[in-house]
Amino acid sequence: MPVGQADNHDGPRLMCGLGVGPLVTAGHARWFRYAYFEFVPHACAGITPYLSSQLVPLEAARLLTPLLGLPGTVNLIALGLLTCVIASFGIACLATGLRIRPWAQLAVAAAVWLIMADAAFFDVYASPFSEPAALIGLLLVAAGVVYLGRGRRATVFGLIVAGAGGFLAVLSKEQYLILAVPVSLTLVLATAPRGRGGGEGGSEGEGGSEGEGGSEGGAGRGLRRFRTRQAGAAAAVAALLALTAAGYGLWDTSSPLGQRLHREQAANMIFEDIVNGHDNARADLRALGLPASWARYARHSTFSPVSVRHDPLYPRFAAKLSDGNIAHFLLTHPGDIISVGQHAAVLAQRFRVTTLGNYAPSAGHPRSATESRVVVLTWLVRQLPPRLGLLWLVSLWTAMAAIAIAALRRRRSAAWHRDGAVLVLCMTGCAIAAFIPPAYFDGISTTRHMVGMNIATAIAFPVSIALALSMVSPPKGRGRVRPLPG
Repeated sequence: MPVGQADNHDGPRLMCGLGVGPLVTAGHARWFRYAYFEFVPHACAGITPYLSSQLVPLEAARLLTPLLGLPGTVNLIALGLLTCVIASFGIACLATGLRIRPWAQLAVAAAVWLIMADAAFFDVYASPFSEPAALIGLLLVAAGVVYLGRGRRATVFGLIVAGAGGFLAVLSKEQYLILAVPVSLTLVLATAPRGRGGGEGGSEGEGGSEGEGGSEGGAGRGLRRFRTRQAGAAAAVAALLALTAAGYGLWDTSSPLGQRLHREQAANMIFEDIVNGHDNARADLRALGLPASWARYARHSTFSPVSVRHDPLYPRFAAKLSDGNIAHFLLTHPGDIISVGQHAAVLAQRFRVTTLGNYAPSAGHPRSATESRVVVLTWLVRQLPPRLGLLWLVSLWTAMAAIAIAALRRRRSAAWHRDGAVLVLCMTGCAIAAFIPPAYFDGISTTRHMVGMNIATAIAFPVSIALALSMVSPPKGRGRVRPLPG
């Protein structure tokens, strides 16, 4: 039975980019309670379309809709099927890309499938949101980077997969533009061959010969690593990704829709997370350059009936509702960085959105019903103390990064250690980057906006555990390197 995620008023901004709207069942709620899959031509007067890489799979779903015999101009069941196919491709590429035994590849594939199929993520695959592009994009990045720095064919394949994933993830929404930094750095650094750095084929063997001697200086030898054709191709892909992210950022900051959304997000952040009823509310408002009288809007978002948007002084101080002003406040109030981050981390730890229904009215389920067919990851996360927050996330990210760095620095290690370490470092960097915008510059729907951070952390976790177990287990001889697919 198809499942999706009900619209919470964000859907029209994306779907109007295709000129369609949902076919709503008469007598049933339009928002929050039910998922609607059939979209038909619809007038979008007054709605400015939202730019997102999710429009690419949506256009593909438009083509698939009649081929699959589904009703509507764009049927989100077709989108869900397409997303599942892409996710399956990513899981297969990731598992077979790690140079480990077949049984271990199957174990990795099973673990990643449990992540991607978990209800916390699966619900949005057939939904009118931009999150599906971010989720499958991060999976493709993880799958692609394990092929980098090997032979030419493997590296080209890895750059195509990781580059496509980076496009989907980075450009899915403005909050994920920051992902261009860890993804681009990984593409460049992981593609440069290790060891003596001169070979076009890179280190097809078992992790390179770190620390080898030679008459050349370390700095010169290190720079020559980036003069290969493979490194040049990686730099070109990274530069293209950075340029598209910059172009999106320029559109976001100059378009009326982007400016309005940023003001709304800033107001939500200020009055939900900074000026939220504590004793320093008036002092914090003064530090933000806002009227002290606005303390009465504490804990009220811009969508509340008691909203700062209705205040007579709002037009005068609207320019202060900006990311730059919030960033300046946080940098000059480091204690708030911890408290705001802790609050966001606790919301992220809820892991799954349960305020939006998953079924269409025709499914016969009650309003707001949610499905729970695959919830292994959600169940595991909810076994943690509910208010660990930053303590849990920072400790986990630090531990995973330390394991990956240790695997890279080992003089004698299995070939797959480098593959796994690159994946873990990339996904950990993406998790940290994806945490910052919703935690510090949004202030509303934080659990849903943290899916990118949660899935990047989840993908890195089993691989880091496997790395740790492999490094502490007694060596049983150096295994052969498996031939690479493609």
